Amino acid sequence: MPPPLSDLQQLRTVLGRLNAERRAGPGRREGETRYERRAEGFHRRLALEVTSRRGKARVLVTGQIGVGKSSELWRFFQDQKEAQNEFTVYCDLEQEEHPERCGATGVFLTIFRDCWSQSRHFSRGQDELVRLRDEILARLIDWLGGKRFEHERKVVFQFGGMEFPVFLDEPNKALGLVLGKAAQHEAVSEPSDRFGLVPDSLVNLLNKLLDWFTSQIRGAAPLLVVDHVDKIRDPAAAEDVLVRAVPHWNRIRASIVMTAPFEHTLGSLRYSVESKWGRPVMLYPAPIPDLLSGPIHPIYLGIVKNAGIDALIQEESLRLLAHFSGGILRTFVQFLIDACKEAHLAGHHRIEPTDARKVIQDAQIAYQDYSTKELALLDEISARETGLGEAATLLRSPIGLLVAEPKNADVELLVHPLAKSALSKYQLRKKKAWA
Repeated sequence: MPPPLSDLQQLRTVLGRLNAERRAGPGRREGETRYERRAEGFHRRLALEVTSRRGKARVLVTGQIGVGKSSELWRFFQDQKEAQNEFTVYCDLEQEEHPERCGATGVFLTIFRDCWSQSRHFSRGQDELVRLRDEILARLIDWLGGKRFEHERKVVFQFGGMEFPVFLDEPNKALGLVLGKAAQHEAVSEPSDRFGLVPDSLVNLLNKLLDWFTSQIRGAAPLLVVDHVDKIRDPAAAEDVLVRAVPHWNRIRASIVMTAPFEHTLGSLRYSVESKWGRPVMLYPAPIPDLLSGPIHPIYLGIVKNAGIDALIQEESLRLLAHFSGGILRTFVQFLIDACKEAHLAGHHRIEPTDARKVIQDAQIAYQDYSTKELALLDEISARETGLGEAATLLRSPIGLLVAEPKNADVELLVHPLAKSALSKYQLRKKKAWA
């Protein structure tokens, strides 16, 4: 039996293993939730899309925030690397940027940055790579308006009204710095302060780098896995990336698997997005366990076990937290973190049902912020079981609506368990008003 949660050192140990914001992985680092495979069909579909259009695949991956897209994409990326089917680059929009308002140029620069970082893993063909590096650096300096000083050993850029000096003594490092800083600038700046559309010459230079990778591995064109694009909240930025920039993406000589904001693949943008990308590959929430009985999906059990708290949580507590997470795994991990703290404060040896209920009650308070208009929309959609395109505001956090895996070919729309209390109160008030 492990030490109780009432012990401060044990609490620290457990919390060190749980991180709701970090994607799941091998579980070797502190704060890394260990990956539990749960969507075999999702991986098979992605792999088929990539292999059937080798070097030319354009695939969007979508699903609600916190459902586990980054964890599944990272596992897919690792699987592709291990299989050595093609050279695969993981491009992370959240590595240096804040993606909420990031447009197509920011995404492109992120792809370029992360592709360039992979060149250090190759030892052959360095002469050609050096020529290509110098050409890319010169073109970037020109496009970004950099000013050269000290016999051209130093370049100063203006990013966000501030000077950013880069020294060219180590050109490999300098190129990475410029690409990273330019991507960051594009993501956080106001539209009027951005650099505008990527020039064709930079697209051509990225293609030369991708071709160089292909020549090194003597195989197919690379695969680019572009994550956290789904965190773009601004509608204009999302349209820029998913619709207007598609001609740019189509010119890139690599397969692209990119996450997409769920709400921006619906409604007015849906047909434009699907006409350019095809239907997105959807990742659904984990199955929601019944509150009273029945099986609990292995993914919840695996997360608890890998965090080392399987002996420190009652089954009823686990069932409560899993149910009210709505199958959103990020929410479930955050619930575990909060429940451990509640147990410690209460002096409990393990997570009791009272601790779990306190966490759930605190989470339900967030749903009191819903406006009457949003609750009316949630009420209408739950009654009709349709109208998803109108519900973009309900698909962000806090989540009021869940899109569950289809049953009998029909997408199932569910009210999030945490939102049911607020909805019930709204329905009761409406009923009294009609009486």
